[in-house]
Amino acid sequence: MLRLVWTTDLHLDHAPQNLQERWLSSIANHTFDGLLIGGDISEGGKTTSWLREIAQRVKKPIYFVLGNHDFYDDSIRLVRQKIIRMCREHQNLHYLTDCSAVRLGVATDSESNPTYLIGEDAWGDATTGDFDQSFVQLNDFSRIGDFLSLKPEQQKLELQQLGLQSAQRLASKLSTIHENMARIVVLTHVPPFVESCWYEGKTADRHWSPFFVCGQTGEVLKSHATNHPNHEIVVLCGHCHHSGITQLTQNLIIYTGEASIGHPAIAGIMNIGERSISLNQSELL
Repeated sequence: MLRLVWTTDLHLDHAPQNLQERWLSSIANHTFDGLLIGGDISEGGKTTSWLREIAQRVKKPIYFVLGNHDFYDDSIRLVRQKIIRMCREHQNLHYLTDCSAVRLGVATDSESNPTYLIGEDAWGDATTGDFDQSFVQLNDFSRIGDFLSLKPEQQKLELQQLGLQSAQRLASKLSTIHENMARIVVLTHVPPFVESCWYEGKTADRHWSPFFVCGQTGEVLKSHATNHPNHEIVVLCGHCHHSGITQLTQNLIIYTGEASIGHPAIAGIMNIGERSISLNQSELL
């Protein structure tokens, strides 16, 4: 059995020091095989420092993607470059957006039904809902360099382009999984479907979904699930800070992780066995 701890939207820069230390200690002292971090680790340059700290304290493989807050006060390209360079210094850090499919637990799964982990930052890509009539204004547009000089109609095009790039990377990784039967765990920050973008027990409306759903990655996942009925796909996402489970198709399920700013916590524990894969969102460290 392979045991993975999943956490998302930590926002460690907003947590008091005692809660930061409690989270780090609980992770470092727990028995598990790998840590999954679903983005919004901190803000801007602080994310790099936190990942170094986590890598030094947690002596296990750490698989992560980035969220929109991780790009604050810089450009998307430069932040990714810094993160990729840093990962070369820490063998247990794996930035999944920059990685091909990772085969998990060779010793625990059968050759006929392997488990793969892939990841993608994703972005609220303005392809769902009504961007033009939305009242939502994110801090992203004033704190991420790629958006600073853009007018609203240009912001929409930029979001769509970021979503397209995420979808293309995701499709490329999925295309490398050739087994007739396989389990695929997808770690991402932004929910890929409106149905998986939860807030207080309801899903996103037309005003919020342009910024909280990456519709283009959703299309890639749904297409792969349809074309590969023997592939079991489990998606782990965050971004909206409220939890929910969405069984979109028979072989495609999305878990959305809960998070509270200022209180870093665990979103769930994933157990991967030879014949089963499960995620418990109520099990805490």
